[in-house]
Amino acid sequence: MKKFFKDRFVIVALFFLAFGIAIVFQLVKIQIIHGEEYDKASQRKVLKERTILASRGNIMDRNGIPVAVNRQGFTIQIVKAGLNTAELNDMVLRLVDIFEKNNDNYNKTLRKYLTFNPVTFNSHSLETIKNWQERVFGIKGEDFISSPEEFFNYLREKVFIIDPKYSDDEAYKIMTIRYEILVNNWFYTIGNPVSLAKDVSINTIAEVEERHHEFKGIITGTEPLRKYLNAADAAHVIGYVGSINAEQLEKYKADGYGPNDIIGQTGIEAYAEKYLRGKDGIKRVEVDMSGRLTEELSGEPAIPGKDIVLTIDMNLQKIAMESLKRNIEEIRNRAKSSYDNKNFGDANAGAAVAIDVHTGEVLVMASYPGYDPAVFLEGASNKKAQEEIIRLFNDNNNPMLNRAIQGKYAPGSTFKPITAIAGLEEGVITPDTIIYDRGRTTIGGMDFVCLEYRSGLGAHGALNVKRALETSCNIYFHELGYRVGIDGIVKWADYFGLGRKTGIDLLDENKGTLASREYKKDAFKEEWWKADTAQAAIGQLYNEFTPIQLARYISAVANGGKLYKPYVIKKILDHEGNIVKETVPEYEQIPISESTIKAIKEGMIAVTQSIDGTAKEAFKDFPFEVAGKTGTAETGYESKQSSNALFVCYAPADDPEIAVAVVVEKGVWGSYTAPIARDIIEAYFGLNDTNKNDDSIKPGKALFIR
Repeated sequence: MKKFFKDRFVIVALFFLAFGIAIVFQLVKIQIIHGEEYDKASQRKVLKERTILASRGNIMDRNGIPVAVNRQGFTIQIVKAGLNTAELNDMVLRLVDIFEKNNDNYNKTLRKYLTFNPVTFNSHSLETIKNWQERVFGIKGEDFISSPEEFFNYLREKVFIIDPKYSDDEAYKIMTIRYEILVNNWFYTIGNPVSLAKDVSINTIAEVEERHHEFKGIITGTEPLRKYLNAADAAHVIGYVGSINAEQLEKYKADGYGPNDIIGQTGIEAYAEKYLRGKDGIKRVEVDMSGRLTEELSGEPAIPGKDIVLTIDMNLQKIAMESLKRNIEEIRNRAKSSYDNKNFGDANAGAAVAIDVHTGEVLVMASYPGYDPAVFLEGASNKKAQEEIIRLFNDNNNPMLNRAIQGKYAPGSTFKPITAIAGLEEGVITPDTIIYDRGRTTIGGMDFVCLEYRSGLGAHGALNVKRALETSCNIYFHELGYRVGIDGIVKWADYFGLGRKTGIDLLDENKGTLASREYKKDAFKEEWWKADTAQAAIGQLYNEFTPIQLARYISAVANGGKLYKPYVIKKILDHEGNIVKETVPEYEQIPISESTIKAIKEGMIAVTQSIDGTAKEAFKDFPFEVAGKTGTAETGYESKQSSNALFVCYAPADDPEIAVAVVVEKGVWGSYTAPIARDIIEAYFGLNDTNKNDDSIKPGKALFIR
């Protein structure tokens, strides 16, 4: 019996021994012989989908000169890697230290709502903060935390559970990164990367990669970033891109936009956002447990955004901006001249628009002062850029305003062709009808005095419509306007698009104001008076139009009555260069007779060609005739500041191609702005202006040129 148990014990022992040897053998095989192979295999068990960001479409001028393109920038992202709260907080703080050491910017969405040092809610609206606390943190009603300090502690202790060992400054840095993860929690949960920083330096990328074992879940990559090329001259047309704000996110989230997306803010960047934004692709990858890429699999490529070809000519645009700047400085300097006591030396801003009279294409849209859209691409760490942005939005001269479509100005005498058209078309006058300027007149109980007569230069005497436009005689147009009546003037001003939006393909266009019975009654609850008509007839009273409206109206005079819808997008191309959309010119046919157009054109040609023409000095040596009209618009503050100055024209007079409108705020006399139009026309026709610096061709030498 003992032998039986002894034999059985040996058998069992041998069995366990063999089993143990097998286990050891397998462990050796797995961990030593094939350890590295099996380790790599185990790390490739996680399949993920990652987004390939699409590049934004390019913007170029009509000649193919690029003004907004893309470049590749380094990015830092995070994916879920199984870290507990303490580990995650510690890691993100180390990451921030690297960012700050290399002067890199990182996403700081939290700063939009809560700032540090001092701790405060970064919003003027308490309702915004309430909505934010409810939307992101689920804090409702009476639980609202109104104290910024209390909310800071709430985030630190309750939401992100940050260890007391960290200072408040360190805690805020941790909160900033953790907030990015929180607002992108869905992506983070399913394993998609969450962006933490864009356009970081190569030093940051190198250090993170070198220390990758310290940064579980942190991945590096590249993505397309916006770049502007010499875009400052056309900044108001091109616009700029920036981080999406809460209101925009709410509007566009259904289109797939996220809180860290870049979106067009102004200009074409905003207007054509749906075309410029590309379609992101998908890359299927295998990653290890720390989120690092191990193998790329199949995917769908990103589709770049569509390219926008503008109607703008960047060469003309540059010349227009330089001319505005130079001539505004010259107008200010003329204040030192004893002969010009109406000049307070305060000219400070202006706009110029040039339109193809046969299509409505906008060749020039210049607004001065301007800005460089590239400044908005700089991160928060660039203090100079941030200071410049603050200056741009707080400068009293309002450089962010696109004066060409948003500034509205009394047209002054540039409106007189409209009054003349109304008189001719309504049968009140013929081209040969004489109206006498005796120096003064009384209409509706109000006295009106000729500017020249008041200054001792005498009256204009007998005037027909051509002579009246040539000399810009106020008395003639006061009288004519009174005879036509305000309804007739409004009728024809509306035909030429004044006081209503042009429909240009840019956002935030101002419709201006057309003086009328209805406007006065709505705005002031007053009836219309005869004297009101006399004032409105010379482009004063309530009349205020945008430069784009003035250019459009003069273009319609030039082409014989076709009121084109102006546009700045010539065509849209896909990433392969195929035309997706091309703007087709649209116009309204104005019911105006050829004889009226002929009479107005003769008067406008006389403005630049006749000895008494108000813009003769600017074009006296020009190789062909230009038809124009000056305008000096009173602002009501003439006792302490200069009047606004305007000039409209088209060229050549006998076969028009281009119409130009120029406005200079506090520019004194309309004739002072004519050189700006001349510069644009010279550049358009490729003329060699050897006399540009010759004072003999400078306008404004006469005392009262309007």
